[in-house]
Amino acid sequence: MKIFRYLLTFLFGVALTIAMLRLDLPIWFIYICVVILLLLIMVATQIYIVYKSNNIKRIEQYLEKNKRKPIFAYPLAVKTGDSDKIMESIQTILDKHKQSYIQEVYKTNLALYENNVSKIEQLARQISKEPLRTYYMAYAEALKGNFEETRALKKSLPVLWMQHAIEAIIAKEQRDLNRFREEADAGVAHARGIQKFNLLYSFQHMERNSL
Repeated sequence: MKIFRYLLTFLFGVALTIAMLRLDLPIWFIYICVVILLLLIMVATQIYIVYKSNNIKRIEQYLEKNKRKPIFAYPLAVKTGDSDKIMESIQTILDKHKQSYIQEVYKTNLALYENNVSKIEQLARQISKEPLRTYYMAYAEALKGNFEETRALKKSLPVLWMQHAIEAIIAKEQRDLNRFREEADAGVAHARGIQKFNLLYSFQHMERNSL
């Protein structure tokens, strides 16, 4: 499949070069245009996999190829379901990436795996961007058993996978396996890219250990 994609990219480059030669454009201009367009295609493909792909196998292949980068190693750790490996992976991200937003989100994720509800709540309020701030606040309220407040926060979430994920957490806390599976499946169905991969295996891990 990968060879086929490379072949298509190569053939596109050849066709573009021929078309531009027929226009009597300078060779240096043709070369620059072809290189830039091919690079854009390659970058666009990676962006699509990270943010928009619905193909779990293709996403995992991308993660395996890039697992030396902590951000991409983390979802693979989530797939193992090993809490120690997951927390170690999160700590590696925190050690390497000092950007405030990454610190805010992954510190909150770490608190989730530590089952430290008060810390989750505290850190969630410190997240500087929406909708993740509200998402993690709702998550914390669900873990505290404040389901009315959880649903009030959920109403302001603009992303469908987040809404279903929060309902799945409520179902988990209420030990309603059927509704948990229904909401978890809906959350995964609406998510895309690496987020889809993370949700799929997070919910599987959650079901094995909490229900």
